Parts: sequence; C-alpha cells; structure tokens
Amino acid sequence: MAAEALRAQGHDVAAADDPMLAALTDEDLLRAASRDGRAVVTENAKDFDRIVPNLAGGGEHHTGVVFTSPQRYHRGSAAYPANLVSALAALLADPPTDQSDWVHWLP
Repeated sequence: MAAEALRAQGHDVAAADDPMLAALTDEDLLRAASRDGRAVVTENAKDFDRIVPNLAGGGEHHTGVVFTSPQRYHRGSAAYPANLVSALAALLADPPTDQSDWVHWLP
C-alpha cells in the first residue's frame, strides 16, 4: 500500500510482500535490499536491532534500516497510510548522507 503510493510519486521502492522477498528471513531481506542499494523499512526494531550489529560483526554492511512505530503509523488509523507515505517521501527527498550502515527512526 505505502510502496504503491511512493511508486506513484516516482520513487523507486519495493515492498517486502513481493513474493520474491516475502519468503526471505529478515537477515536475507536486509542483504537483498543492500545488494539493490535499498534500505529496509520496518516496525520490527526488536529483531533488526539484533541483526544490524550481527551483520557488522561479521564484516557485512547494509544500505540502511528505517524504523517506524506502530503507534505513530497505526494501520487502524484514518491517517494511515498517508502519514507513513508522507514521512517516507520526506526521507527519500532528503536521505541520510552515509552510504552504508545507517539506521533512522522515522519521526
């Protein structure tokens, strides 16, 4: 839903529910995204807070992780997904300057 809206705005984004990506573990999803020069957007801070340092400890790099809050971007809210799309579009317009290994909490 959010990926479709961002693509309609001209952004080159992919959704993790794509059949090719949906079957991947979180670690492999981050690796696949990084191979394509993409960041991963996720609510799953618990697992990705573990995955990111584990990859770094093994000498692997990633091209970014964006954490969202299910409280702020609640799927049951009337503002969703427009609020998430707006926040992600703003980040895409002014991305982090680091080329790799950045983590960002979406406001």
